[in-house]
Amino acid sequence: MSEPQHAYAWQMPQWQDLQRLISVERLPHALLLSGPSAIGKLRFAQALAGYLLCESPGTLAACGECRSCHFQGEGAHPDFKEICPEEGKRQIGVDQVRSLHQFSAQHAHRSGGRKIVLIHPAEAMNANTANALLKTLEEPASGTLLILVSHSSSQLLPTIRSRCLQLSFGVPRPELTEPWLRDYVGDQVTALRLLAETGGRPLAARQVFDDDGLASRERFDQGLIALVEGQSSPLQFAKEMLDADFLVVLDWWVARLLSLSRHQLAGQALTAPSWQRFKSLPEKSVITGLERALKLRASFSRGVGLNKQLILESLFLEWTQLCQNRAVA
Repeated sequence: MSEPQHAYAWQMPQWQDLQRLISVERLPHALLLSGPSAIGKLRFAQALAGYLLCESPGTLAACGECRSCHFQGEGAHPDFKEICPEEGKRQIGVDQVRSLHQFSAQHAHRSGGRKIVLIHPAEAMNANTANALLKTLEEPASGTLLILVSHSSSQLLPTIRSRCLQLSFGVPRPELTEPWLRDYVGDQVTALRLLAETGGRPLAARQVFDDDGLASRERFDQGLIALVEGQSSPLQFAKEMLDADFLVVLDWWVARLLSLSRHQLAGQALTAPSWQRFKSLPEKSVITGLERALKLRASFSRGVGLNKQLILESLFLEWTQLCQNRAVA
């Protein structure tokens, strides 16, 4: 059996908030864990589920020894249901959510009488699926707790948000995440660079390290410089970028525009020194480009069908024209 999961150290304020509600038996029927992706919200939700189903929980985690914990560790707890996009899909199906009615109607198998449903990411629901969930939220079953994890809660129906107690998670402070990441990657310099590359999101930083993503981002930067210097065309560069994972490309583009915007508005150091040449670009254009990139990333993550080549061609054509207008080379 695997060890029970703990919330990450940087999530202690949220954990303590819930502990207070649990201690006075004021836990609501639905929780919405919201905040940026790759900061550990799903881990928090899983730790909370294990804690609430545990027969002898400690202060920070489930005991890991009781029968309920054994069921949970084996992924076979009869009072726990996890709903996420099925393999190969990016959206949660309406039938998956409709199955909650039967699950909620059943009596809990373990002591305590609590059942838990974990839905992630909550924004991966289309209109029909969201409305099916809303019916469950409007008529909550006694003893059933729904935990929704969302990277973009603004995309959820207002009626869904209003029926949940929202627990917000921000990007954690580097002094809390750097030691954890340093232990994983082996040195402080690399850990700090990874955190800078990913906007301070620790799990994203770890993923970039695992995927050798620093080298990929440097290659993307070099390709962009070649583009604005006239050594390639937007069509050629877009075609080259299609060889990479589309989400990785969007993450790079978002990270670079965010770094450039922060440099222009607040004087923060650029993550990529090669982007120094773009610092004179209009601030409004950079922000507009960032907003567009964030929307594209959110749409792609939700499973919206996108023409990747056309999108990349458009992005790089607009960037080239913007640089030409400001004589950036």
